[in-house]
Amino acid sequence: PAPRGADIRHSYLRTVETPRPREPFDQAAADAVRDVQPQFVVIGDSMAGIRIDPLQLSRQSRTSVVGLYQQGSPVAYWYLAFKNLAAENDLKNLRGAIFFFRDDQLTTQVQVTPGSLDRVGREREPELDRVLAANRLGGFADVHRAARNVYQFDRTRIWLEPKLLGAPADMAATVLPPADLLKAINTDVFALDRLRPFEAADLAAASGGALDFDASVDDSLLPEIIRLAERSKIRLAFIRVQRRPTAAGPPPQSPELKTYVDALKGYLEARGAYFHDDWGDPDEPLSAYADGDHLTAEGRIRYTQRFAERHARFLQ
Repeated sequence: PAPRGADIRHSYLRTVETPRPREPFDQAAADAVRDVQPQFVVIGDSMAGIRIDPLQLSRQSRTSVVGLYQQGSPVAYWYLAFKNLAAENDLKNLRGAIFFFRDDQLTTQVQVTPGSLDRVGREREPELDRVLAANRLGGFADVHRAARNVYQFDRTRIWLEPKLLGAPADMAATVLPPADLLKAINTDVFALDRLRPFEAADLAAASGGALDFDASVDDSLLPEIIRLAERSKIRLAFIRVQRRPTAAGPPPQSPELKTYVDALKGYLEARGAYFHDDWGDPDEPLSAYADGDHLTAEGRIRYTQRFAERHARFLQ
């Protein structure tokens, strides 16, 4: 039995997610982008947000640019933001979308945390559901979907899962009630402002089978992003950011990673997309970086300025 009074709704990812309480689609964000009517959108996680200042880029390129950033977001988020906030949001002047990514992110980052896409997902997202189901369930996706419809095991999970997740707090709480203990841990102990600066990147370097481009591209969201852009007549640009360099120069790259990037570049350019690799950029020394692969605030200003100059042809 589902909890009484809970706003349980079917997911837009019906094959891979159970019915659950969902956050509403962020209509205010969609309306705000539509009010601006940008000519270009910049999409990505913090790698995009710490490199491109949309207002500065708008001034320098004499265009209108909007940033669709979400820290720590997966490619599935980028796809939905591109689809629902840009391509299918009645943007009459939209000419291009610029995606920032690291290494193999475009073809391998296909797992998502339930609920992380709610604000950019519509009631049904069949293409995203298909890709995620193929990656998570393989050939058993249809069997899984049928079993869910017949046995309704989701409803038992909705009832049972909160009890299991809350059990450690119930046992550990002595001074505080369990709910207050969890709140203290999440909002005080592990708050973002308590984290110390770090050198290591938040995304590990790719290796092994993840760098087999031909084996992974068809099961990724990249083909769907390209199809969506073609249908909407939107130009695409993909910028591979340089990861944290060393004091001696650019970050090391394995032969497998170089092969992967070459294959990705060929794939994108063969489909009419613009590709640029920041690796080895002499204007991005170690001194331009803050923590991990993030630039400093000053580095962001300089990067945006250089971006407008170097990619002026795409921004026309």
